[in-house]
Amino acid sequence: MDLDVIRRGIDALREYDTDLDLFGAREHRYRFQPPLDEATLEDVETRIGVRFPADYRAFLTRLGNGGAGPYYGVHGVRPDASWTRFGPFPFTEEWEPPTDDEGYDEAMEAAFEGLLPVSEHGCGYRSHLVVNGPAAGQVWGDWTCVGEALAPQAESFGAWYHGWLEASLREVLSERIEATVRDETGWNVDRRLLGLLPPPLVGGDEKPEVQVPRLVRRAYLALYERRTDDARDLLAQARAVGAEGDHEAARLALARAVLLREEGRITDALTTVEHAIPRNGWWYDRAWLHRLRVELLLTQNRLDDAHAATEEHIARCPNDDFGYVRRALLRVLTDSPSAAEEVLRADAPLGRGVRSAGHPRPADRTPVALRLRARRLAWECRRWGHAADAPRFDAIAAH
Repeated sequence: MDLDVIRRGIDALREYDTDLDLFGAREHRYRFQPPLDEATLEDVETRIGVRFPADYRAFLTRLGNGGAGPYYGVHGVRPDASWTRFGPFPFTEEWEPPTDDEGYDEAMEAAFEGLLPVSEHGCGYRSHLVVNGPAAGQVWGDWTCVGEALAPQAESFGAWYHGWLEASLREVLSERIEATVRDETGWNVDRRLLGLLPPPLVGGDEKPEVQVPRLVRRAYLALYERRTDDARDLLAQARAVGAEGDHEAARLALARAVLLREEGRITDALTTVEHAIPRNGWWYDRAWLHRLRVELLLTQNRLDDAHAATEEHIARCPNDDFGYVRRALLRVLTDSPSAAEEVLRADAPLGRGVRSAGHPRPADRTPVALRLRARRLAWECRRWGHAADAPRFDAIAAH
């Protein structure tokens, strides 16, 4: 287990997943608990009669006694717990619980000998580290709460953790690149991490709902790297898959409109977006389409139409912060920055963020929303030729 790779990976997730959207991130927040000292860990091992695997020991003593990791995070070890000695875990292959009542309790109790819970999946599912028995060192998944199997997940704690880290970086980086290209936020992604993005499809067995998102994500990566022809080919492949679901259709329409925008075909991009909005039933997908629609109208300097589209955006996607930022921006673009500030402050209690500004969504998020929207508004001012008005909103964001 490479502790330096883990530290860098967790730092990258913390930087890029600012809305804590990855599963379980709002529990562990990409933070480790203070490490456990060696003497305390050895005392626990003495009481349970086994020595933990070396990779798990390194995690506890050098990274943290629990914290950032798969599912809802890695469990730490409680030195003050009522520990009992661990017997050997009896299995080396997948095991399913008995289906009859006779002997059920005894079988279940014996099945969990030698297992140390290391992570909660939610809904009663868990991951366990085998600390005694022929499978010692492996991580096993536990789905017995719904009558399903107890089965191996990884050959070691380190492999289990690194697998989660790589998959998480792929997901988060893919979404960050999409957001960067879609919204032109000016964010950058560490190019050393781009190799973690999903590889090209190699077979034809994937379902359309898997193939389409992967192809669309690779198209956004191509646009991020200014490979427009490759992006066009990838979107053509995605259309050929033929997925008919609302979500896939919206993602394809949005990506095609972004491609048209990058080619300078603003009118065609706008037509694509306006055709897709009423056909899509997912409010979350509609939010992205509405954002792009307003941007394209602003590009054409159609301020009245942009104002009407912004109000429709807010009415149909009231949780999306971007709508409120654009409402204030339009006041700036009509030479009224003081009115823009009033609108920004009045709208601060509204909306919930929807992956738009990067915040932990506290119960009272009004101050957070105000600062983050002001930061975005300052950026938009510079983008749309009103750089002189940006410091007013930078000052709000700094408080």
